[in-house]
Amino acid sequence: MKQVERAAANNFIERSGGVLFRWRSFTPVPVVLLAVPLLWLNRGTAAPSWLLSVLAGLALCTLGQALRAWVLGQVPDGTSGQNERLIATELNISGPYSHTRNPLYLGNLGMTLGLCLVAHSLLLFVLVGALFGIQYRAIIAAEEGFLRSRFGAAYDEFCARVPRFWPSLRSRSVSAPRACSWRRALKKEHNPFAAWALLALLFVALDHERKAPYLWCAAGVVLFWLSIKAWKHQWLSGGFIKDLRRRLRETAR
Repeated sequence: MKQVERAAANNFIERSGGVLFRWRSFTPVPVVLLAVPLLWLNRGTAAPSWLLSVLAGLALCTLGQALRAWVLGQVPDGTSGQNERLIATELNISGPYSHTRNPLYLGNLGMTLGLCLVAHSLLLFVLVGALFGIQYRAIIAAEEGFLRSRFGAAYDEFCARVPRFWPSLRSRSVSAPRACSWRRALKKEHNPFAAWALLALLFVALDHERKAPYLWCAAGVVLFWLSIKAWKHQWLSGGFIKDLRRRLRETAR
């Protein structure tokens, strides 16, 4: 009976993970709405640990972003990325995947908890950490079921060698890592970088009466983001209108 119940629970987690996977870009919205009053209560620099919390948060965001850039700069198309459905043309087992089977999600955790530290709200840190764990536990279960059905014994061997989430400092790779393309990483990661950088600047600006320096920094982030967007879609070579039409078509669907 216990095995039947355990199988039913695992099946429920996998099915829930499949739904959350498709909507994972939107699940932070209710968390943000819930976080607003907590953020407002913690504004100011009165706490002695304010500077330490902000610096630690920025460091954690940077590490998380660097890990995501490493992943997306070296994996082939058709595997990891911002897909809306589970796909895998091959099994990623080298580079960051030789340390953890879920480096993208580990990077997401770093950026998410880093922002909570910048906001210096302990309650928000605990709440977001718990919600993150619940959501990604289900998503990872769905992905594991999909990959096991797709790759069978090769995936089981990979799971036996590489930890699921918390990374091993020693590489567990059995193959040479692919070259990392930082051009590809920039094209893939300029949106997440701009998002967390602007949020971090907003949190710090709300802590100070003089907001002009942070607004200038925010303007620099936006300019960087627009520059990468223009380079990616070749706006200066006639690609702006084409890109605009594509986005309008996607919005109308």
